[in-house]
Amino acid sequence: MLKTEIIEFGRLLRKGGVKVSVDQISTALEAVALVGFAYEDFYMALFTILITDQMDRPLFDKLFRLYFVTAAQNQKIPTKDSQQTSIPLNLVQNIEGKGMGIGAGAAPYQLLVKAVRELNYPLLRHLAHMGIRSSVFPEREAIKEMEKLIEQVKVAVGWYMAVNKLEKIRQQESVSETVYLSWLDCLAYLMDYTESQLEDLFVKEYGLEILDEIADAANIREKDFVKLNDLQIQEIRKRISKMARKLATKYARRYRRAKHGKIDLRRTVKEALLTGGTPMRLKYRKRVISKPEMVLLCDVSGSVAHFSDFMLRLVYTIQNRFSAVRSFLFVNTIDEVTEYFKNKSIQEALDAAFAKARYAMSPFSNYGRVFCEFEEKFLSDISPQCTLIILGDARNNYNYDEKERLQKIQGCVRRVLWFNPQPQESWDTEDSIMSIYAPHCRQVFECRNLKQLEEVIETIL
Repeated sequence: MLKTEIIEFGRLLRKGGVKVSVDQISTALEAVALVGFAYEDFYMALFTILITDQMDRPLFDKLFRLYFVTAAQNQKIPTKDSQQTSIPLNLVQNIEGKGMGIGAGAAPYQLLVKAVRELNYPLLRHLAHMGIRSSVFPEREAIKEMEKLIEQVKVAVGWYMAVNKLEKIRQQESVSETVYLSWLDCLAYLMDYTESQLEDLFVKEYGLEILDEIADAANIREKDFVKLNDLQIQEIRKRISKMARKLATKYARRYRRAKHGKIDLRRTVKEALLTGGTPMRLKYRKRVISKPEMVLLCDVSGSVAHFSDFMLRLVYTIQNRFSAVRSFLFVNTIDEVTEYFKNKSIQEALDAAFAKARYAMSPFSNYGRVFCEFEEKFLSDISPQCTLIILGDARNNYNYDEKERLQKIQGCVRRVLWFNPQPQESWDTEDSIMSIYAPHCRQVFECRNLKQLEEVIETIL
């Protein structure tokens, strides 16, 4: 029985950011003992028990393929017979694409255009292999820079020339949206397949030990916001929305339970007089969970733009948790964007806010000036019961800090919280003045990845 391998696989999942408990591992061991090691039975037993969030499935599939395919090749997994390894058939097919000859001296980008237009997946796999072979075999440390390796393959297969050609074809031939989306699916498949092949090469060359680094690199929950690529940003947005809905639901349940607090003895006795002194119904003291007000000041300069985007999405989704939410964007000047968030979808709201708000006269942050403007223009309209959250890295570009203005703001609100998306060790380096502003905040949090953001939001809400 694969006790050791399954325990190790669970550890890899946890390293990749999947929440796997000891009970789940124990249940998985029992399930595998019952269903055996047939292709799909083994896969589904582990998947249904170890994965509770569908968003974790891509990581599960990645690690399952790498760990158990390699393990089977090293005869660590029992087989049904000498010709068949106990791994899911669909995963085997995904990594065994058939090669095709180039023929006719076509340039790689022309073949890529052809493959995309014809939805020719075997040719796409061939191009991926060709691009990988054209690159220098990566050293072990390169596993941490998978994006760069994929970029080398993209250049080798003429990716950018192909994309430009496809865009021209789309316009010239009035290609439908459905067909165009199928083209995009092909391009995404090429990148996913390329990544899987590179990972296979690393595992075959450096052994199972490399899986720790692959799992760690794939842990999107602990990856710094500033290091996310476009696909990871989209994934984080989905997870932010899910977290927000969960928090909103949690608050609603808490609000309903608030109706049943401590027993009101006086009202219970008074009610009992109607039934001859027998208390038939208990009366409870009324408890009301007040909905606090929230004000967000979001630095949207380049270094923290993604973080502000995530926080705005979070607050947009759980705004029913608050009696009032006001949002402000700033770089070196500040503007309110609350109105753009009314009666619009989240993407429409953000697009309108970033397009129409006047929050910058230069690309460089100026916190001192922003605090001055906020205190002069908006503070008089802010409720003393509100929670003010500042999102930013406190890099003031050597401008005047105007800490007295932040101190005055602190005295006019319930509390000031600061979320800083940069590592704490970088605070107070170069133009960062976090220690100057921190004394005027109730709490200062490091929020450089999704895991930290989840923990902070759970704490303050």
